[in-house]
Amino acid sequence: MPPAPPLPSVTVVLDRHDDVLHTHTALAAHHPPSGRITLHPGPGTTSETGLAHDLLVALGKPPCSRAAFPAVVSPPGKPPLPG
Repeated sequence: MPPAPPLPSVTVVLDRHDDVLHTHTALAAHHPPSGRITLHPGPGTTSETGLAHDLLVALGKPPCSRAAFPAVVSPPGKPPLPG
């Protein structure tokens, strides 16, 4: 079996100061067909679930709503799941 082709590189850029010019430049570079996505998390996003939602939106996919999975509930004694 031939070896698998190498995976494309991933670059992560963080804009800690929320600079407007940087944000506009990053959003303008968003082009999934060429392998570039801009993940622009919503305000107050602090969980993996929130980032997953934003990633699905950036990829043009419909994010799943919790209503689609009514059987998913928090275990007894655990706080409700975010989202």
